[in-house]
Amino acid sequence: MTGLVPDWLLRRPIAHRGLHDEVIVENTLEAVEAAIEADYAVEIDLQLTADGGLVMTHDATLDRMTVERGRVIDHTLDELREIRINGSEETLSSVTDLLALTSGRSALFIELKAPYQQPQKARMTAAIAKALDTYGGAAAVMTFDPDLLAMLRTALPNTPLGILAGDEERSASLVSRFGRDMLLHMPRTKPDFVSYYATALPHPAVRLARRKRPILTWTVRSRVEAERVSHYSDQIIFEDFLA
Repeated sequence: MTGLVPDWLLRRPIAHRGLHDEVIVENTLEAVEAAIEADYAVEIDLQLTADGGLVMTHDATLDRMTVERGRVIDHTLDELREIRINGSEETLSSVTDLLALTSGRSALFIELKAPYQQPQKARMTAAIAKALDTYGGAAAVMTFDPDLLAMLRTALPNTPLGILAGDEERSASLVSRFGRDMLLHMPRTKPDFVSYYATALPHPAVRLARRKRPILTWTVRSRVEAERVSHYSDQIIFEDFLA
C-alpha cells in the first residue's frame, strides 16, 4: 500500500449517511450517534454555505430533506442551522456540530460535495482544513472531484484522502466521465484510497488501483451484495441492512 492508510481506515463497515432507517433520518446527528453506538464507522456529506461554512446534508438543494426550498449555497451557515429536517426534530448541523458529537469515538468518512467553481472549491478546502486542524479523532475526506482532491492534498497532508468514482453524473461530458471512471487523474491527485460504485464492480481500473491502495465500495444494500463485492474491495459503505 502507498499513501496514508491507518489501521482504522478499514477496521469497521461504514454507515452511509449515518445509521438511518424509517425513523432516523440520514445525515443527522441522531444517525451519526446510532452508527457510533452500533460500532460502525460513519460516512456523512458536507455542502458549502454562502459564507464559507460546511453543513451536513447530501443534496445541493433543501427541497428533499427540509421544510424549506432553494439552494444550500444561497444560505449562510447560521440560517441553515435554523432549518428543520423533514421527519426529525433536528435542524441542519454544521461540521463543528458533527465533530463535537463524534469526539473521536468512531472513524469519520467525510464526503465533500464539490461546488462547480474553483473559488468555491478553495473555500471548501479551507473550511474543512480549519475544522479538522484541532480535531484529534480519526477522519478521512473524500470527493468525486479530482480538482478538489488536488487542493485537499496540499491543505490536508496528514489526512487520508479518497476519490469517489464509478457512477458519474450523466450531465458531465463523455470524456470526463470516462476519465473519472478509469481513475486517469490518479498520478496527479494521488488518493490514499478509492471508493467505487458497488454496482460497477468488478472494474479494470479498480483492479489496478487496488495494487497500491485500499478500495472502499458504495452503496452496499444487502448481505448478498456485501459478499459479492468482498472479492473486489476492502471495506463497504452500507445502508438498508446491518453489516
